Amino acid sequence: MTGGNPFSWRFVAPLYMGSTLNPVNSSMIATALVPIAAYMHVSVAQTTILVTALYLACSIAQPTAGKLSAEFGPRRVFLAGILMVLWGGLLGGFGRDLTMLAVARILIGIGTSTAYPSAMLLIRRRAESAGMSKPPGCRHPSSVF
Repeated sequence: MTGGNPFSWRFVAPLYMGSTLNPVNSSMIATALVPIAAYMHVSVAQTTILVTALYLACSIAQPTAGKLSAEFGPRRVFLAGILMVLWGGLLGGFGRDLTMLAVARILIGIGTSTAYPSAMLLIRRRAESAGMSKPPGCRHPSSVF
């Protein structure tokens, strides 16, 4: 880290964008279930596997990503997650059946789940290396009210 603001836009922008992938992705799939069902010639009920696959993957991957970030480094885990999102997006884009789309959703769920825990650890470590006692925006529990 070179002088200046340790939390410049170049540091925080990728973390913000990566952390927003999961909720944005969840919102997008909710509006796409009916067109997907029509294109795939399956019922809308069958397309709910795409939502279920994402949420199950996320529920397992997010706490796991926190541990992996601590063990192997948050930057590595963050980048691996972004690559998984890319692979999942490509697979989903070329997917021609519901199974391929479900696998793509699992990859996307795992990939997007790495961003938030990795970002929190990156921010904490950046604050420590800048000599801050706590990350910016972090309040002591007694000062909340």
